[in-house]
Formats: sequence, C-alpha cells, structure tokens
Amino acid sequence: MRKRLLCLALLLTLVGCGARTALTPPTATVLAPTATVLAPTATVLAPTATVLAPTATVLAPTATLRTPTATLRAEPSGVVRLVIPALGLDRELESVGLDRNRVPVVPKHEIGWYNLSASPGQGENIVLWGHVLRFKATPKIPAPFARLQELAVGSPLTLYSGDGVAHEYLVIEQVWATPDQVAYILPKGRELVTLVSCIGDKVVVGAGVEMTHRLITIAAPASQ
Repeated sequence: MRKRLLCLALLLTLVGCGARTALTPPTATVLAPTATVLAPTATVLAPTATVLAPTATVLAPTATLRTPTATLRAEPSGVVRLVIPALGLDRELESVGLDRNRVPVVPKHEIGWYNLSASPGQGENIVLWGHVLRFKATPKIPAPFARLQELAVGSPLTLYSGDGVAHEYLVIEQVWATPDQVAYILPKGRELVTLVSCIGDKVVVGAGVEMTHRLITIAAPASQ
C-alpha cells in the first residue's frame, strides 16, 4: 500500500511538474525567407526603334549630259606624205609647230607639216615648209624643196592624210614674199595647200646663210 502511494505521489509530481513547466513547442517566429528578394527589374533597355535606314536620296545620273553636236568637224588626221611627180618628189612629212619664241620649226632635211594649220578635207589652209639649201655639216643630203621653183602652174601634187587617203591638188600660183609676210600661212577660209621655201639672194646672217625672200607655192583641190 505504501508503495502505491509513493508511486502515485511520484506520478503526480511528474505530471504536476509537467503542467507547470511544460515545454513549449518551437515558436512560429522562425525567420522564413523574406518576400522582398529583388526580382529582375522590368526596365531593361531594349534596342531602340530609331535605327537609321538607307536614305532614298541616292543621286541618279542626270539627264542633262551633253551630246556631240552635228556641227563638229571630224578630228584632223594630219598629213604624212607629199608626192610631186614633176619633181620626182615623194617624201614623208614631219609634224612641226612653233618654238618658244613663236618661230616656225623647220626640219633640217625633211619637209615639215605645220601642225597648227589644217589637214586635208577640213576646208582650210594646209601649210608645208622645207629648206632649199644643203647644210654644210651634211653636204650629201639634198634639201627637200631645192627644186620647188621649177614647179609650173597646173602641176599636180598629192597629199596623204594619216588615215591613208590620197588628196589631189593642182598648183595655181607661185609668189615671192618677204619673211615678214606671214599672211600666206594663216587660215584662208577655203582649202588650199601652201608650200613655203626660200628663194632670192643669199645673205650672211650670223653664222649662217639666209635667202632674202620666200617662195610661196599655192595649190587648190583638183576637184574645184
């Protein structure tokens, strides 16, 4: 009996102790992950819609280009050969102009075509010139126009242009002129061939010999 009472008292003691100091369960204040975690913002910059596209103002060829007019003359082909049957002359020509002092350049041993004058078929004055005296340094080389004064009015001559075409002319006049009478080599408004050489008395000029006059031989197209 005494043991029962002792056990009962012990049990009540345990229960009573438990009622007063009962263990409280874990509180509900345990920190949970907060709901303020930063999410990616919605302000991320997207590509702008202002990308420049090719403009529509590309320049196209204009329609105001000039076209060749129908009044232009054909390009001159020059003169490359002279044939005078009466003198037995058949020579290639050398294209020449003026020197820095505006003095005509005369080849030593060849016939010169003055390249500031006309070409055959252009309807203007075609000017050729050459020496009539041999050079002391080359006495065996004959002057190309040495016999030009023998040419009679009506004598034929032929010029060959650079394209190989033959152009026929007839001598219509021979005149003596002084060296300052340059009008004979200027434009005349019609097609002529003017051959310029020397004639007259020989005079000493500086270290050389000059002749007092120029022999101007003029020919016109044979078709006229």
